Amino acid sequence: MMRQNQMKLIRSLVHKKYRGEHGLFLVEGFRSVHEAVIANASIESIFWTNEFSQKNPGFMNSIRNIQNESISPSEMQQLSPSATPPGLLAICKIPTFSPPVMNSNFIYLDHVSDPGNMGTILRTALWFGIHNIAMSEGCIDPFHPKVVRGAMGAHFYLSWIGTMPVNDFTDYTIIGADQKGNPMQSLEKTREKWVLVMGSEAHGICKDIKPSLNQLVAIPKIGSGESLNVGVSMGILLHHLTK
Repeated sequence: MMRQNQMKLIRSLVHKKYRGEHGLFLVEGFRSVHEAVIANASIESIFWTNEFSQKNPGFMNSIRNIQNESISPSEMQQLSPSATPPGLLAICKIPTFSPPVMNSNFIYLDHVSDPGNMGTILRTALWFGIHNIAMSEGCIDPFHPKVVRGAMGAHFYLSWIGTMPVNDFTDYTIIGADQKGNPMQSLEKTREKWVLVMGSEAHGICKDIKPSLNQLVAIPKIGSGESLNVGVSMGILLHHLTK
C-alpha cells in the first residue's frame, strides 16, 4: 500500500503550482511512459497495476533498473487524472533546458490554451523535425497532464520548451498563420531561419504580435467548414515549409 504523503504528492501534480514547486510531472499510459524509458528521461518512479504487468512482460523487464511499484486499481484510480486510468503512471522530473540555440527553426505559440491542441502541436512539431517550442505568456502549461498525454512522448525529444517574447527572434523570418493571409502556396521554402506563429483557438494571433510578423499565410479552404484545429493547421503549414 502506498504511503499517504506519497499519494498526496502525486495527486498534487495535476496542478501547475505543485508541478513547479516539486519540479515533477505526470506521464500516463504505455506509449508515453515507454518513450520516457527509451529516451532515458529522468524518471523518479513508475507505478503499475498487476493487470498491466501481466499484459506487458517485456516492458516490465525494461524498467528493472528504475524505481517501480505495484499498486492496486483503486490506488491507480486515485492517482490518475484520467477517468479511465491505463494502469501505468510515471513521475518524471521536468527537464531543465539549456538556453535555446538561435540558429534553428521554431514554433511560436500565442495564447494556445487548450491542452489537447498543445499536445497535438508538440507531437506534430517533432514529426516535422522542429525541436524548439516558444510560447507567449498565457499558454497552457506544456506539462499539464492532458498535454503530456496528447503529446505521446514528444516532451522527451524536444530540445527546448519555454516562454519568450516574439521580438527576441532577430534575424528570423517570422511567419504568422492567419485566415486573412496570403495562400500558403505563395510561401516559398526559405533557407533563412524561420518562426511559425500559431495563434489561439478562439482569437488567432494577438494584435501585439502582428507588427513583428514578416508574412501572413492562410490555408485555402477547398470544401466546407468554419475553421481548422490549430494543431491540424500547424501540421499543414509545416508540411509546406519543410518539404
